[in-house]
Amino acid sequence: MASNLPVQDPLSDEEIEELDDFLLDAQGIDESMNVSMLDGFLTALICAPKLILPSEWMRWVWDTEHGKDSPNFSSEDEAGRILSMLMRHMNDITRTLSQAPEYYEPLLLENINNGNPIPILDEWCMGFVKGMSLDEEGWSDIAVANPQWLSTIFLYGTEKGWETLLAKDIPLEEHIEMSERLTTDVLNIYAGLKALRESQISQARPSTVSKRDLTADNDTQDPAGLCPCGSGKKFKLCHGEPGRLH
Repeated sequence: MASNLPVQDPLSDEEIEELDDFLLDAQGIDESMNVSMLDGFLTALICAPKLILPSEWMRWVWDTEHGKDSPNFSSEDEAGRILSMLMRHMNDITRTLSQAPEYYEPLLLENINNGNPIPILDEWCMGFVKGMSLDEEGWSDIAVANPQWLSTIFLYGTEKGWETLLAKDIPLEEHIEMSERLTTDVLNIYAGLKALRESQISQARPSTVSKRDLTADNDTQDPAGLCPCGSGKKFKLCHGEPGRLH
């Protein structure tokens, strides 16, 4: 199925680093995601059986524990740039999975390990699990029907999984093998849930949900709608109001 997402360049390495720096250092947020956790989180939302709009999920990017805190942007330009990078990255993951799955890779951090980098799965898998938590009922059926798709994600992304890792003391070779398997798992999840997502989109089109909401593009917002930053305020009273920051 052809994607209706606007054509945008993926984030450059410099932009990914800029976004990560903002998430880790911004005033007003203490429990925000890093860029790898964000990548896993967005991937789960894209694969999910249920459509979840930015106004519902973005607050968890800023506050992974409670979904309440939001960053204090230094200017309107900074707010627009950060929100734009978030949506561009989400659109890029969506387009890659739907149009060029052979190029898909999860954004994993690495332990330098004296010149022999070791992929870090924890943050990415924690982000994916957090994304799943926004539709626990929908994902529970998937976990029961196809546990193999989520075994690595649960192993590295949950407390129970960490206990298993500590008990098993998994060798480095197996760890690297599971990091490589993660790509295949995501592709299987995305393909396996494709029919459910298409059904959700088809059902949503006649409703008040706009096409731009469905494509996760916030370049133009309905002033009467909720701001995608997750503040809970109307867009016109938040990032849509000239001279007003939050």
